[in-house]
Amino acid sequence: MAITDDFVGLPLGLLVSQPIIEVAKGQAELCNVYLDQLFKLAFKTMPDPTKDEPVEARVVKFKLNRFIMDAATGNTKPVAVDVEAPLLSLVPVPAFTMDEATVKFTMEVKESTADKVTEGSEYSFGSGFSTWGFNSSISGKVTTSSENTRTSDKSAKYEIYARAAQQPAAEGMAKLTSLFASVIEPITTGG
Repeated sequence: MAITDDFVGLPLGLLVSQPIIEVAKGQAELCNVYLDQLFKLAFKTMPDPTKDEPVEARVVKFKLNRFIMDAATGNTKPVAVDVEAPLLSLVPVPAFTMDEATVKFTMEVKESTADKVTEGSEYSFGSGFSTWGFNSSISGKVTTSSENTRTSDKSAKYEIYARAAQQPAAEGMAKLTSLFASVIEPITTGG
């Protein structure tokens, strides 16, 4: 049997694409976590998509003094302003996305053959002859040995690397934060 026959029927497409599909499912789950956290921070009750009803936002209410500058005189005076800041604008929402996914598949088939069978046989014989003062002897020994060894080694290695990264705030969130920051700047009036 050829060593390449070990690769026949191996579902390479499944081995490589299935981890990527699982990463996509993980990404969808990360989006669900993001939306759940977003709605918990943003609203007192969860919005019902089947109803076209407004829901009450979670807000932090506070008063601050905003300076108003009179354009004619250049004088500024503090004016108390009631601020209702959406809680969502104050707390970072975990927005993770799958940044990278790498699938590495390595299959290594090693086959080495060394048959190891040990057989041995030994045969000895001896013979002697003596006549009229003449002696002779013959002896012999025959030994045979055979050794064969058979081994095989097969291994597979499968690696998956995935990396998630925090994404920057959405553009709308950044603009909302800028809007709240602008509240501390004085407003000029026409006097």
